[in-house]
Amino acid sequence: MTDVRDTLEDDVIPGGGEDALEVNDDDLDANAADDEAAAADSAAAADSDESMFESGSTESSEEGSDKDEKTPPVDDPNEALLQAMNHKEEGNNHFKSGDLISAARSYRHGTTLLKNLNQGNTGDEQVKQLIISLQTNLSMVCFKQNKHKMSRDIASKALEVEKCNVKALYRRAVASRAMGDVDAARADLKEALKLDPVNTAVKKELLAIKKSLEDLKQKEKARLQKAFSKSGSLLYSDKEAEEKRKLEEKKEQERQEAEALKKRKQEWEDECVRRMSSEPPEEAISYDDWDKARKKEEEDEEKARKKAKKEEEDRKREEKRKAREAQKASSKSNDNDSSDDELTEKEMAMLRGYKKTSDGRTTSYFNREQTEQEKELIGCIKPKRLEEVSSTPSPTAASQTPLNNSSVGSVWNAAGTTWEEKDTTEWCRACLTECLKEATAVVTASKAEQSLTYMAVVKEITSLTGDASVALAGGKKRYIYDFHTSIKYDILDDGDDKIASGTLHLPDINSATTAEEELEVDISGWKKAPSGEGVNLEDAVACQNLLVQDVRKSVLRFVEKFNANF
Repeated sequence: MTDVRDTLEDDVIPGGGEDALEVNDDDLDANAADDEAAAADSAAAADSDESMFESGSTESSEEGSDKDEKTPPVDDPNEALLQAMNHKEEGNNHFKSGDLISAARSYRHGTTLLKNLNQGNTGDEQVKQLIISLQTNLSMVCFKQNKHKMSRDIASKALEVEKCNVKALYRRAVASRAMGDVDAARADLKEALKLDPVNTAVKKELLAIKKSLEDLKQKEKARLQKAFSKSGSLLYSDKEAEEKRKLEEKKEQERQEAEALKKRKQEWEDECVRRMSSEPPEEAISYDDWDKARKKEEEDEEKARKKAKKEEEDRKREEKRKAREAQKASSKSNDNDSSDDELTEKEMAMLRGYKKTSDGRTTSYFNREQTEQEKELIGCIKPKRLEEVSSTPSPTAASQTPLNNSSVGSVWNAAGTTWEEKDTTEWCRACLTECLKEATAVVTASKAEQSLTYMAVVKEITSLTGDASVALAGGKKRYIYDFHTSIKYDILDDGDDKIASGTLHLPDINSATTAEEELEVDISGWKKAPSGEGVNLEDAVACQNLLVQDVRKSVLRFVEKFNANF
């Protein structure tokens, strides 16, 4: 079944309810199938521009002279509606040509023009439908740029205008699924299916989620069977590796033999040429005769080499023997000259006491042999396998609560009663970095003369230090972590121009912090103070504060993933 995320679902979910979701007949879905190949060809170019789009850079060579001009305010509602529809058409054309960045910019401009016409969600139906169409299109473009969190948030904004909009529910569901939130995706799809029971795309997405969950369960089941099988697959893997190594060695040996044969034939040809060019000329020799003579010569050389080596070893052994005899003679003379208080080697050997046991073993004189009665009282002390020992439950193991996840504890510590700790620093650093990079904030500033949207995005995670581990003690798991980091962020306007930037410091991310408000976030001074035409400092500060709140939530998401993974 084709994944709906990989096809051009431009501005409508195929399979039902299309007329109710469209404002104009020339929307994205009109020619989506015809332009699918063109959009796929330009996906690589759009992905390469994504990093510049997120960091707020305006020096793209492809953008040319169009440097994200700010949307001018429009007082006439009809003119604003007409311009918004033009921006939507421009976005559709950009999307069909594969220019996702320009498409997203056009959809945002159109949305900004309509903000004043729908304050407090009080606009007429035509304005609302156009806003929903622009925002769902923008959500789809963000999804294709792999900005799944932004795609989900924009679809949620569309649902604020019309909470029962099938298209917005579908957009948010596919974005949630891409972020790994399967439960939220399934809930949105079920709600969309209630509103439009014949919608094919919603049904396909639900079936895809169900199939992926079943595949995940099958893989987990197979993994557990493999992990807890008696023989396991390690032996088989080792055997395959050994066979592969032997095959490679055989091929290498055959290659070396072929090269040696080629070299020998070349030497034989040189020898034939030498014979025929000598004075007087000699008769050329066959390869077999030449090879026999060569082997005989090599055998004679090998015999001579072995003979010389044996003579050298005999000479060295004789020298060592003479040296030992001289050392013994010297030590014997030293023993005769020593004082009466020092014991000789012979006297030390006489003092060592040994005795024979009943079974014939030689042991120390001080070793005490057990009687038959003592052996019966002690019982069998022969070592046993862990499986045999664990089959008889001990009182201590029975009194402890078994752990649900044994990925941390060892086999011998299944009950978790003994302290055991596993280092998870590398995994936690990667997970925390990923969660913090997803933090974003959007603020809409409305004034009499203009309406602007500010968006704060995380640019870079720097100076991430600390460690983390999972410990077992008293039959319970303890998640221990302590990290320190800094976050560089940019604040962008409607045209993706960077109007401000700064740094957030998280000096103490540790396991003692259990609530969002307890996490300490230090806001340093502006690296680039808010500047630009129409930029309001209060709006920039509000966007900065929203980013701080989302950073705190990102840390809590990291904690949830940490607890779920171990």
